[in-house]
Amino acid sequence: MSAALLSKLPPSVLERLVPILPYLRYIPTRIPRTLKWLFLAVLALNMDGLPGVWHFQIMWPFIRFRIQRAMGKKWPNWRVGKDVFEFSTTREFRATPNSSDSFGFHLSNSSYASTLDHVRGPFAIQLVGDAYGIPGMTFALGGTSFDFKKEIPLGAKYEVENRLLGYDKKWLYIQTTFRAPRSPHSSREPAIYSTTLSRLVINHNRRTIPPYRAFSLTGYGSNGKENWEVVKGMTKKEKLAWLVGDEEEGKGRAIRCVEVERGLERKEEWPGQVV
Repeated sequence: MSAALLSKLPPSVLERLVPILPYLRYIPTRIPRTLKWLFLAVLALNMDGLPGVWHFQIMWPFIRFRIQRAMGKKWPNWRVGKDVFEFSTTREFRATPNSSDSFGFHLSNSSYASTLDHVRGPFAIQLVGDAYGIPGMTFALGGTSFDFKKEIPLGAKYEVENRLLGYDKKWLYIQTTFRAPRSPHSSREPAIYSTTLSRLVINHNRRTIPPYRAFSLTGYGSNGKENWEVVKGMTKKEKLAWLVGDEEEGKGRAIRCVEVERGLERKEEWPGQVV
């Protein structure tokens, strides 16, 4: 410790430091290069755990979508005439040191929920398509349950697949599967690490949007082509009024709805306990 620094300390503090002053000369005046590189390596390995990183990764898809919509970008509606159960998304992740259990050296149970946050929202947005483009439209999570089957080793890559299992008059039931990546050199089915069931509701300013109406507005189903031609001629205000059931005699009266509920007959086979 330098004399200049010691001179600035109060006498009472100096009296307490007297016994240890001879040992202070062993304290390095600068950080060794090796420790600097070690610190940077630890920082890089745990980059996904730094403050703000998780929030940015979660919110960016929503922010980007809103920005693109505000700038007038349009996407072709691939949903027209399709079955809503055909749609799925798959994204690849890796079990990083920050997301893994320090004792078992595998992906920690809490990281499954964190990873789910990355993929569930974007999947729901793409699923309902044009219905989400109405200002004020949001999703609310009603519950999630996990069925853990096998550990994901530290450093291993894994895939996360989302698909719709069913829907009723209020809820969307979405299954998320954590699995090993498919090998192009093997015909074997990939290992399943966990299956998850999430229950989501579509809201507009706390008013529930029935899923079947959102799907009909988006163009799904056998009448999707005719419905989509009607929807393209509706304003956002007219779409919203039809979605919440306030306007049944306007342009939306020509929309032929998909089934009010689907996929519920196999509910007993679904993973989890949220139903």
